[in-house]
Amino acid sequence: MQSAHPFQSRVLQWIPMQESFNGWTIPCLLAGAWVAYSSWLGIYRLFLSPLAKFPGPKLAALTQWYEAYFDMVKKGGGQFPFEIKRMHEKYGPIVRINPFELHVDDPDFYDVIYATNKAYDKMEHFQHRFNVPLATFSTSDSDEHRIRRAAISPFFSKSRVRTQNERIQQLASAISRRLTTEYAGQNKPLNVASMWGCYTADVIMDIVFARPKHFSRYPDFESPFTLAIRNMSTWAHVTLHFGWILTIMNQFPDGVAKALFPPFRPIIEFKEEMASEITDILEGRNEAAKDATYSTVFHDLLSSSLPPLELRPARLNDEAVSLVGAGTETTSWSLTIGTFHVVNNPHVALKLKDELAQAIPNPNEMPSWTELEKLPYLSAVIKESKLIPTFLPHLSPHISPSLLKTSPFKRGEILRRETRSKANMDIRFAMCIVLRMAFGGVERLPRINRHGTWTYAEWKIPAGTPVGMDQYHMHMNKDVYPDPTTFRPERWLGNPRAPHGEKPLTHYLTPFARGTRMCTGFNLAYAEIFIGIATIFRRHEFELFETSIRDVDFYAENLKATPWPGSKGVRVLVKELR
Repeated sequence: MQSAHPFQSRVLQWIPMQESFNGWTIPCLLAGAWVAYSSWLGIYRLFLSPLAKFPGPKLAALTQWYEAYFDMVKKGGGQFPFEIKRMHEKYGPIVRINPFELHVDDPDFYDVIYATNKAYDKMEHFQHRFNVPLATFSTSDSDEHRIRRAAISPFFSKSRVRTQNERIQQLASAISRRLTTEYAGQNKPLNVASMWGCYTADVIMDIVFARPKHFSRYPDFESPFTLAIRNMSTWAHVTLHFGWILTIMNQFPDGVAKALFPPFRPIIEFKEEMASEITDILEGRNEAAKDATYSTVFHDLLSSSLPPLELRPARLNDEAVSLVGAGTETTSWSLTIGTFHVVNNPHVALKLKDELAQAIPNPNEMPSWTELEKLPYLSAVIKESKLIPTFLPHLSPHISPSLLKTSPFKRGEILRRETRSKANMDIRFAMCIVLRMAFGGVERLPRINRHGTWTYAEWKIPAGTPVGMDQYHMHMNKDVYPDPTTFRPERWLGNPRAPHGEKPLTHYLTPFARGTRMCTGFNLAYAEIFIGIATIFRRHEFELFETSIRDVDFYAENLKATPWPGSKGVRVLVKELR
């Protein structure tokens, strides 16, 4: 038998024999290994990582627990956008916000990250947070995303949405009739968010499945379905940082999962509802769709040229959850914000109602949304409604007044010429669809350039690095929007330009994001908002009920801007018309 090498012999002598092990040996070895690994990881992230040169808090660069603390602990969670704002104020327009990701606060860099003619990947870290990893929205790979998006985009084109105008108006009128019969002159508080939630859910379910659900008939507009959708965002931060919870939950049948994971019960039931709708379509049981004058998204998908793998039930289920969830909550919040600010500003309400009365002599004969979008003050109100979340005084943003004039990116003339053509492409829809005070979604949207590098000022961003921006920083920039926390629709009248004069003001409105991954349903959202606002303010008058600016203040980020936890929502009384 070959003798051991001298070095091996010394190692074997050092290793404790089995009889010398005690109950603490293995835990101590594991603890030592963990300390060694953690020490090496910390040294790498702080000093050796390609991102080590970028400014930002060292603790944020060291661990994602820094982000998790602001997402889930501080003030109940949802505080990371405000911490990112603080980072920019201290460290400058580009900061490292966690071990892997950079964030930029420069409106003129937006078109680089969210280019309309280049496809960038999405962080896989975000793919499972809604438990719909197969949906187009969740798809991280740009090539796979392009295939999926191309299949559903035609359904949400402006020409296609125009064909739904009559149905959307019918659903808005159903809301209006109920306000007249049940609320007008009754001194009965109306929860505006619940009302608009039923409206947008009715629209998206009718259009996507051709099955009217009549959520607006529920008492007090409190539909369990819309409440379930609202609850999806409540746990978004938990599932982002602890995705393994969903992995475990998905191993159980739905009935067992609901018992073992009570907080996720509404989400599971929502997914069950969507799976039932998809099953009915696949098995030919959706009779309403057969009688409809239009085909649904999923009937179109099933007759498309997509490969069979893209048409399997699991993927269609995820797509349904994504489309219905996104098509309900963010649009209803935009309508809620708009309603509050119109009612809270009597001079705005007066101007809006005067314009609507002149344009619509008979309130029972509403024009199409393509006609409504031509009304200048209504358009201004809607744009302003999507830009500012409004927020508490101690959270008001501060960005150096000279930021745009001295923007490092703007000094790169080559990149400026490169983005100008993209801006021109965006302007044709931005003039109509981007709206200000509700933000749309407020979460950051990091993109990954895997095959090249981005350059910001003197910074060379390594290929494969997630880089993000968000609507909060875009819409609250004081240089672009002077006095940004004030609801002032007049800022949009007369085709205004940004203060530096080079681009239209609307170029910096991004509630639906931009680029190849911008919101697919922005035309539908636009139609719902125009028809909804025009209908209720042409036919009704309101006054606020025990509601203040605090009830729409941007207190926390739960995908959308949410108010303080004690808020009872935006509530109004419907006046009796005389």
